[in-house]
Amino acid sequence: MNVKNLTLMMKDTPVLSVNLDEGEYIVLNENLLPFDMKGRLRKQPELTGNVSYDAKQLAISAIKNYEQLLAFLSHRVLPISRENAKKIYQLFGVEQLQDEVSKAKIAILCRAVSLQDNYWVKLEDEKITWNDVNLRTNSLSEIVTQVSLHGSSLSLSGMVHTPELTGQGAYAKAWIREEDGLYLHKRGANGSWESKIEVMVSNLLDFCNVPHLKYESSSSVDIQTQESVYTCKCKCMTTEDISILSGMDFTSWCNVRGVDPYKEALKIDPEMIYKMWIVDYLISNRDRHGLNWGFFYDCNTMEILGCHPLYDHNNAFDNALMYDKDATYLYDQRMTMREAAKRAMEHVDFHFTKEITRDDFLTERQYKSFMDRTQELGIKIKSSMSEAESEGIVPSTLTFS
Repeated sequence: MNVKNLTLMMKDTPVLSVNLDEGEYIVLNENLLPFDMKGRLRKQPELTGNVSYDAKQLAISAIKNYEQLLAFLSHRVLPISRENAKKIYQLFGVEQLQDEVSKAKIAILCRAVSLQDNYWVKLEDEKITWNDVNLRTNSLSEIVTQVSLHGSSLSLSGMVHTPELTGQGAYAKAWIREEDGLYLHKRGANGSWESKIEVMVSNLLDFCNVPHLKYESSSSVDIQTQESVYTCKCKCMTTEDISILSGMDFTSWCNVRGVDPYKEALKIDPEMIYKMWIVDYLISNRDRHGLNWGFFYDCNTMEILGCHPLYDHNNAFDNALMYDKDATYLYDQRMTMREAAKRAMEHVDFHFTKEITRDDFLTERQYKSFMDRTQELGIKIKSSMSEAESEGIVPSTLTFS
């Protein structure tokens, strides 16, 4: 694709105009720049009359801005490591190269649309609007869904609207439109196990005073084999006005401003951050990386509204972590998971709203680990214990205030 001029858009508002031939990057709306580009774009330097010096400074600013544009576009593209990613690439006839230039070309091919936010790329002289590319209102392709979720060997003709080329994560997944909105369906890497853990943790969090994304059991039929497979599904939590700022992009934005991202996060929404630390310890979650925690923001004003609900717990109850209470916490590697949870308990009211029993878990080991850690953090244990429980065995139920 030979692209010379493009405009980064926020819905129907131009944000950044780019002329790649001339190396010109004109910010049209400073406030609406993506967080991971704020403070990183260089203004075109003033000309001094020194031809050699001016040319050098213009070239430097153009290169730096080009690098920022490439980073923004390439980070929106499906990683080749995701299950079925190669088949998705083949379906759209794009190269499987993972350098930034190749990934940026893929982003431009699908107009860089994503369900995480409302940014997109408009090419020179295109007579299209946000309504033409908006994934929330345009129909999605069943063929793309089948390839993304099942790895089906299918072919595609014509252009389609798809969020699959800009999806993140390692597991097979696909967006499916249902009567009440878009749902993300996800398969486990080991049969149905990870998806069942996702649903189990969601059900456990229903018993806590913690905002979280609801996951439900579901299934999907492979149209080639007619095999029905177990999946979990959750509803899209962004809207036309509310977008997601990932922890990774938030950290990058904080670094540009010279502030500690962890301290800044606690300033914005301490209650939710602390509750996340407690939840991760209780469920032995090894996977709290920068793409599965973050904030909601108003895409019209760019105001950060607070943390989005917790989600993506299909790697919870990790076998090694259930036996290692002092494992380093991936969220902030300056703490262990136990240290983070105990610190958090000093700052928030974390409680349960219903009784939890063995039936709420897939395995005995998960149940005992959860109960043990709950007791360790000082969450009340049901007073009426059996004789065996009173001798030190993990109690069978919890009471909740």
